[in-house]
Amino acid sequence: MRVPSGGRPVKEVGEFPLIDMIDGVVSATLPRRLRMGIGDDAAVWRPRPGRDLVFTTDILVQNVHFRLDWMDWQAVGHKALAVNLSDVAAMGAQPRLALVSLALTGSERDREVTDLFRGMNALGRRHGVVVAGGDLSASPNGVIVSVTVIGETSAGRRAVMTRDGARPGDIIGVTGPLGMAAAGLRVFQQQLLTLDGNPAMREAYSRPKPRVREGRLLARAGVRAAMDLSDGLLGDLPKMCQASGVSAVIDIARVPIPNAIKWNFDDWFDLALRGGEDYELLFTAPPAVFARVCRAFRLAGLHGPWRIGEIVKAGAKGPEVKIREASGKVEEVESGAYTHWG
Repeated sequence: MRVPSGGRPVKEVGEFPLIDMIDGVVSATLPRRLRMGIGDDAAVWRPRPGRDLVFTTDILVQNVHFRLDWMDWQAVGHKALAVNLSDVAAMGAQPRLALVSLALTGSERDREVTDLFRGMNALGRRHGVVVAGGDLSASPNGVIVSVTVIGETSAGRRAVMTRDGARPGDIIGVTGPLGMAAAGLRVFQQQLLTLDGNPAMREAYSRPKPRVREGRLLARAGVRAAMDLSDGLLGDLPKMCQASGVSAVIDIARVPIPNAIKWNFDDWFDLALRGGEDYELLFTAPPAVFARVCRAFRLAGLHGPWRIGEIVKAGAKGPEVKIREASGKVEEVESGAYTHWG
């Protein structure tokens, strides 16, 4: 029998207030070599002078983060690793090792489990990441995949990109189009299998592409503020603004939203800006640094980043995000992000 311990149910507290409460418990005992803890895309540990290690972890739960009637086992393995690589990319670090904890009901086939690791290995090889070990356990209610990735970079706060580095006058950029993964989820949920563009949407949802190379180029070009877009532009940009003490103005006409989304979904704005799981990189940079980024991407054979707005000083209301319409009219917009427990 479980004995009540007091306090509120976590679904009433909410995901982000709960994270703040956890931070309040652990932050008082942080050692000096922990350069960055709770509050960014990854933690940064300095094992010795001149080198920093970057740690991140994510958990995927069956029927919460994936469904096996929508995705094959290789896609599950791919996505479980990809979401972690995206966090390391957001810090500008190079991922090196992955540790995998896997909980199974026991009814799964051995071939399915090996397919999961094949999907993980295929993505890992593309980014120089080795699956170095992990753990197996039983799960009574579904498959659980937890991955921890370790990356590295040169030491120093300026060697990693963080959420608190945005400054007034910075240009806001993203590394790719937004909304395709959220559209893919809608395709699966509503079985829109004949929808134009649905293979690309399903692929974006099932097999996201972590922008590891782009993250390294951003850091080398001098970008200091970045994060990955896992909770949607209007969910993640407010976090960066809050951490940096600034506001942002987004030019809606400049946001790269594929026509397939605008043509097929009446709620395309919310789908693209609030849907989440894009795993593109959101960053800010002074104009000269942004131009340097564009040159670096071009020389690397990559599509240049999209310029979608600018960082401004926070007003009397504090950090906020506004939308500039094509007409030039600027309006406040409600922040919105995916959160567990509704």
